[in-house]
Amino acid sequence: MGQRISYYRSILRKTLEKTIFENFSTFRQWYLDAAESSLEFNETFGNKELKNYLAQNDDFEYNLHNLDRKLIDELTSEFVNYCDLTNSENKILELFGPTMNKWRYNESTDMVLKTNDRDFIRLWNFIINGRSLTGDVNFESFTNDEKIGFLAYDEYMILKTKTETHFGNIEQINEKYWTDEEKAKLLEAIANSRNDSYSLYEHNPKSSGLEYVLQALNEISITKGELITVIEL
Repeated sequence: MGQRISYYRSILRKTLEKTIFENFSTFRQWYLDAAESSLEFNETFGNKELKNYLAQNDDFEYNLHNLDRKLIDELTSEFVNYCDLTNSENKILELFGPTMNKWRYNESTDMVLKTNDRDFIRLWNFIINGRSLTGDVNFESFTNDEKIGFLAYDEYMILKTKTETHFGNIEQINEKYWTDEEKAKLLEAIANSRNDSYSLYEHNPKSSGLEYVLQALNEISITKGELITVIEL
């Protein structure tokens, strides 16, 4: 599937930080058990620094602000992975919206950068490049297998407003930035669709990333939950 960007939200509409705090005990035990089980098969599981931390600490919330940023980001990434792997047992995060290759956002990122709107660029960057729980800084874990981003309701509503101010809503973006050929391919795909289902091979207008973000924002803004992104590397 390649390197993708996926969108998640908390089932209980809580922040990512609060979700980690409330599920830390079960996550910690799962991680340590998985690390121990891997030894039986002469395999290596997890990150050494994170394993050492979890073995010696059982209260992430208490010492969060005294920890190394890479450790916090590593734990955040592994927690989201834990939620994916254990969703059938205890659903914590819900996948929603488009899951597409990261390269499909490249031209849209260029469009955002050209606006020279610092707040717009900052919020967009958190979506596609990640954000640390430690504050308004980029995500950087020990392994960087994937990055995690997040935006609170008031932040992504600003992002939505700025996207629509600079480029328009999804329909206006389609009309303004799609080529005639891209529009014709869509109409042809719809005409040949079955049960309202169709696909467009190698279809990637330069505004695709903007449209994916707006799709996710339109959906999650109804519930006002925190938006979480997983960026594969």
